[in-house]
Amino acid sequence: MWKNRKIDWLILGPYMALSIVGLLEIYSASSYRLLVTQEDPKSLFVRQFCFILLSWCMIAFTFSVRLRILLKPKQINYGIMVSILLLLMMKVGLFAVTVNGAQRWISIGGIQFQPSELGMIFLILYLSRFFRDGDKVPDKIHKPLLLVGTMALLVLFQPKIAGAIMILTIAGAMIWAAAIPIKKGVALIFSSAAGLILMAGLVILLEKHGLLPSFFEHAYSRIAMVHDPFLDEHGAGYQMSNSYYALYNGGLFGRGLGNSITKKGYLPESETDFIFSIIAEEFGLIGALLVLLLLFLMCFRIFQRSVQSQNQQASLILIGVGTWLLMQTSINVGSILGLIPMTGVPLPFVSYGGTSYFILSFAVGLSLNITSRQMQKNKQVDELQLDRPKVLKKKN
Repeated sequence: MWKNRKIDWLILGPYMALSIVGLLEIYSASSYRLLVTQEDPKSLFVRQFCFILLSWCMIAFTFSVRLRILLKPKQINYGIMVSILLLLMMKVGLFAVTVNGAQRWISIGGIQFQPSELGMIFLILYLSRFFRDGDKVPDKIHKPLLLVGTMALLVLFQPKIAGAIMILTIAGAMIWAAAIPIKKGVALIFSSAAGLILMAGLVILLEKHGLLPSFFEHAYSRIAMVHDPFLDEHGAGYQMSNSYYALYNGGLFGRGLGNSITKKGYLPESETDFIFSIIAEEFGLIGALLVLLLLFLMCFRIFQRSVQSQNQQASLILIGVGTWLLMQTSINVGSILGLIPMTGVPLPFVSYGGTSYFILSFAVGLSLNITSRQMQKNKQVDELQLDRPKVLKKKN
């Protein structure tokens, strides 16, 4: 199974380092709050540790299995249908969990997760298959557009604006990288423009009848606070202003692991969306930049491997995964720095969240599987032909 398999350590190395840093910071950020509420201060640490072990086992499995088994068309189609079904179930309130006015989570069997994250990976796999032939794209190009639009709208009205933007960006990057013919590309642009116009018209209609502001009330308040969160420091700008205090307290070298001040009740649930603020406070600007360097190194390596790939579908998968990681990192850090409104997007592999970590780990395992085959000198190019029935031998 593992014979002659090579691992791309520029992908796996940063992933493991970020996981360890995240685990330490989750314990540091959550222990004080759990002590105050008379809970076990190590409970979140233990949960995340278990999810990390489970995810690493899943990466080993994903890395060792043949790609054509992982990427069977029926599995991808079923995954897409399940993702859409879960988003619809959550929208109608079935198994849905509402947190801070947003209905983004679904709870099944005691496990809470965001269906949008599950849908993201299956969307990448579906688009990579649909556009795998490049200049021979099927005529029914409206199918992926309809899927992307439906998924983006369902996520948008959770409401999760950042999630909808991520879906559209990932899809756009993959379609652009697919190098489809000019005629179909023009048709794609016009149909996308028409869809955006219809969405804009819907937004205007809802706003006219007074529905939009009430539905996106928390989003409006966050947008208003981007300019100056200290205008309402104890209200809508509470999290943002305390995040700034954490960044200021950290200085260049930080206060040291476990010595954060803002985690002591000033920054609620700092182990999730605001964990980068705690990292900056405890490890300073240097430590925060090192974490970002690891994340961007992963993204750069995945993009580099996508360019080097001789198989269109494999290349598109890497483009999708790299764009996903890059967008999620940029949105999380950008919101903490006040460049964009606050969002509920976690920092990849660092923030607390087992299912999010697990799904992103599957994407990393899939990427390692693809890059491993590229690195094997004796492997034929046709090993990356995935689910194609015919095998073409490379001429010497």
